[in-house]
Amino acid sequence: MASPSTANSRLPHLNGLRALAILGVMLYHLRSAYCPAGYFGVDVFLVLSGFLLLRSLLQEGAAERFRYGSFLLRKAWRLLPAWFAVTAATMLATLLLMHPAQVGTLMLTAGSSAVFLADYTIDHSGNYFNPLSQQNPLLHFWYLSLTQQLYLVLPLLTIPLARYVSRRAAVALLVTLSLLSFAFYLLTSAPGELGDALLRGIGAKSAYYHFIPRFWEVAAGAGALLLPAFAEKPRLRATLGLLGLAGIAASFYLYGTGSPAVYLTVASTLLTIRYADAGPAARLLSLKPVQALGSISFSLYLWHWPLMVFWKYCCFDTPSPADEWGMLAVSLLLGVLSWRFIERIREPASAGYRGTLQRSLLLLCLPLVLLAACHFHQRARSFASKGPLGHTVLIHHPVQETDAAVLQGLEVLPSLQLKGAPLRLGSEEAEPGFLLIGDSHAQHLYDALDEACREEGLRGLYLNNTVSPYHGLIQPQVGADTCRWNADIERALLSYLGAHPHIRHVLIAQCWQMRMGEGHAMEASSGRALRSRRERHAITGPGLGAFCDLLRAQGCTPVLLGETPRFSQPYPLEEWHRRELLGVPQRERKMSCAEFEQRHAFPLATLRQLAKEGRAELIELTPALRKGDAYPANEGEVFLYYDANHLTPPAARRAVRQCILPQLRQLLRQAEAAS
Repeated sequence: MASPSTANSRLPHLNGLRALAILGVMLYHLRSAYCPAGYFGVDVFLVLSGFLLLRSLLQEGAAERFRYGSFLLRKAWRLLPAWFAVTAATMLATLLLMHPAQVGTLMLTAGSSAVFLADYTIDHSGNYFNPLSQQNPLLHFWYLSLTQQLYLVLPLLTIPLARYVSRRAAVALLVTLSLLSFAFYLLTSAPGELGDALLRGIGAKSAYYHFIPRFWEVAAGAGALLLPAFAEKPRLRATLGLLGLAGIAASFYLYGTGSPAVYLTVASTLLTIRYADAGPAARLLSLKPVQALGSISFSLYLWHWPLMVFWKYCCFDTPSPADEWGMLAVSLLLGVLSWRFIERIREPASAGYRGTLQRSLLLLCLPLVLLAACHFHQRARSFASKGPLGHTVLIHHPVQETDAAVLQGLEVLPSLQLKGAPLRLGSEEAEPGFLLIGDSHAQHLYDALDEACREEGLRGLYLNNTVSPYHGLIQPQVGADTCRWNADIERALLSYLGAHPHIRHVLIAQCWQMRMGEGHAMEASSGRALRSRRERHAITGPGLGAFCDLLRAQGCTPVLLGETPRFSQPYPLEEWHRRELLGVPQRERKMSCAEFEQRHAFPLATLRQLAKEGRAELIELTPALRKGDAYPANEGEVFLYYDANHLTPPAARRAVRQCILPQLRQLLRQAEAAS
């Protein structure tokens, strides 16, 4: 399977390819606008790792010479020293600088990384692209665990067959498994019941992190060995090499953040591996700065992300250009130092006393990190949280994890496939007169509304589904156990309301689907994924109106709960904690009314237009949160926002008692009088 372009001689263009991959990753991590899909650089690394590993495992005589223990020890010597240095430094910095909540997340990630399962921990701790997840200094270790799993599994899939049957049989197995993996990736990257079931089968929530749905990329690396060499056509080779480079660069910019469409990246990487060893592409990749960057790419990958997290954590505001240049410069410095003094430590040549001691110390770093992570994770849960007491508590998402006792014996809506819903709100004496639905904003109003309704003798129901109702829009919660809003859910809810005529008002608290420009939403009629903000708005505005019309046709009154300000990072309460920990003077944060109107222009216009047309009632929440001509994030020690825009209990109580309850009481009385 060897060829002139894949011989065992040094291949500078592969080192240049590493530089291109790490550059995309770093630019994306620095600011996503600089390279919207730069995280595809990780996929370049995966394909390249698969190529190099499979080339060595499947070459003539490799199976007979292969020793699994020696192979793993070499890989451990390559990966573990730098991993241990980064992990230890990051754990120490986190303990000194960060809030206990971040300490617990970091320690959980470090401990799972010591047993090569950081990808599962990170998958279950939140969406990779969520701003809160981006505060984990070891978030990037999911890829390191994926690489470790690759080194553990791939030889077991190839060497026995190649040794005892034939190399052709090993290749056939790889092709079969890669096709199955590719099908798995396609099914789990797009919304669907089958994809969700497959993910649950491997204990995953997303296809992004895991070995099985990513295996096809690794196996694709061997495809570079099968591409025709075109040895007699140097111009064609040069053209294909340039196309490969251009395709990788284009894939970093053609797709938006969160896109799973990595196919162009993989195909372009194969072309670059096979054909960029000569011609203009080779000259570009052989430039000294490119080669230097490729040489330190592994150390740079390990160090740049923790540095950027801590730097941004201490910045408070959006990093300035000077901060960004500083992050790049210090990342490069750490990468060079790590490469020079850690990564290049020579592996012991003998199995003598010194070599055995060195290897033992190397392997000892795994249980040490695991024990330290477990210890500090437990301590982080018991640390006293500095902060304004009584103002930091809220219902955590998702509610289902904490509601098991509350749900016992309550009325259930089985057709919505929920663990138990709806929850009761308010007095148990009266008949439910309203239903509260929506996203997490409905969820965070639950306690305050329940308390107020109990005092007023009112009763309602809360539908625990954490998604917003838009007719014509499919909102899958990929990998989650919550329901997915679609036509079946809509029909079930309308049927339920028809069977319960005492519920005549539906309160809708929704924000995210109107605000977000990307995600897993799909158009119901065509199944087309909505990737841009313009596409989303074209569906959500009319979709919310259509759902209101369906409610009115059912004899119910839709009541829209208005927008609340969304503060950019760092979030108000988080900023308070940061400044307290770092000893930085506190500052007052507020958003002007003009900025609020501009930032939330589409949701505000949509809600107000529906109210103006008489298709829904609208309860504005902002009067309870406004002070003069601005919206403060906190009033002294009382914080009004827990994170970007979710209200703390004091703010929720204020919004409920000043805005929601008076209008809700009036609407319920009107309905009672009319009946």
